[in-house]
Amino acid sequence: MKRIIILLSIIMIIANISFSQPDISIPQASNVEYTLPILDINNNARLGGFGEVGVVSSLFYKNTGLYQNPALISRNAKYAGINFSYEPWLREITDELNITSISGFYAIDSSNAIGVNFSYFDMGQTVLVDPFGEFTETINPYELFFKLGYTHSFNKSISTGIAIKYLRSKIGKNLPDVKTINSFAVDIGFNYDKKYKLNQLSWLNTSLGIAITDFGPRVSYTSSDKSFIPTRFMAGLFINPDIDLSHKFRFNIELAYQVEKYLVPTLPIYDTEGNIIDGYNPDISSFKALYQSFYDAPGGFEEEVNEIKHKFGSELRLSYSDIAYFAFRHGRKIEHETKGNRKYQTFGYGVGVYGFMLDYMKLKTENDSPLDGTWILTVGYRVNLDKTFLKF
Repeated sequence: MKRIIILLSIIMIIANISFSQPDISIPQASNVEYTLPILDINNNARLGGFGEVGVVSSLFYKNTGLYQNPALISRNAKYAGINFSYEPWLREITDELNITSISGFYAIDSSNAIGVNFSYFDMGQTVLVDPFGEFTETINPYELFFKLGYTHSFNKSISTGIAIKYLRSKIGKNLPDVKTINSFAVDIGFNYDKKYKLNQLSWLNTSLGIAITDFGPRVSYTSSDKSFIPTRFMAGLFINPDIDLSHKFRFNIELAYQVEKYLVPTLPIYDTEGNIIDGYNPDISSFKALYQSFYDAPGGFEEEVNEIKHKFGSELRLSYSDIAYFAFRHGRKIEHETKGNRKYQTFGYGVGVYGFMLDYMKLKTENDSPLDGTWILTVGYRVNLDKTFLKF
């Protein structure tokens, strides 16, 4: 039993750092609880530098739909590409947590595209001891998911997408009371694009995106106490002035705003005997949580609003013909002080030439979080399937 407690503590510590990093001087309100942290950690450098905004995106980036909104995979274009990302996570605490991912996409035609994403969270080595403090074994807990997505564009404005994920979390071996999680989750998304002509040299691209990600059954490492996975509702707005500087050079300004809310129950307030005195019973199905999570906070409407996370993304990009580009990105994420209090900025850079891309991001927190200094590196390649030469 002691080994089980140790293993479950590892997961809870990681989850608490990732999902709820509060200022301990602030009284805490009711929070939500869930497991499988790999589903809630961004591991793409371009999205990371853009404030982790991914429910909306410009048409310039064809692989955005592999991460948040599946309606964004190569929409209204015929491209293919591959990306590899590496993220050494929580380096302020340990050098053993690493997230790697490889993803790719292929447009069957300008209306239909598919994509895959494989992500692996290596939680490092953990030494287990028996009740007497004697060494028993060394384990290497991990989490992973494999995602397959599909996008259909109905016209130049409307696209929808769906993705299914296989989830696996293994925190121990040879432990009969600790189960390996094997489960699944579904993402669905919608996107609406509209383009406005400003003058002969400039356009204004706009986008609206909505998605529900990681909807799936509750999971458990033991025979009881099933936990929710981090199901989220996302909505975002995007604007992009696209300016033709000359025959060869184009300048883009991309601005986006995204809101997120977890579709899992808010914990109620209990009395000393364990009876609920304010709020709702959190022991419900994942399906019921989709709608109960909008009204179950003990603090009422104000607390529900406080549960909304706000993300802002911006990018300046200079492109040279169809050959090369350079981009600078900045983003912000803001949570209410009683709902995690994570406030940080992201900074990112991107460069591409003849289809090859290199992106880097770094995170700067504002409340001494162990997430401070987190960085991601992504390398990729893409090709325009309608052309005989490489093109962005």
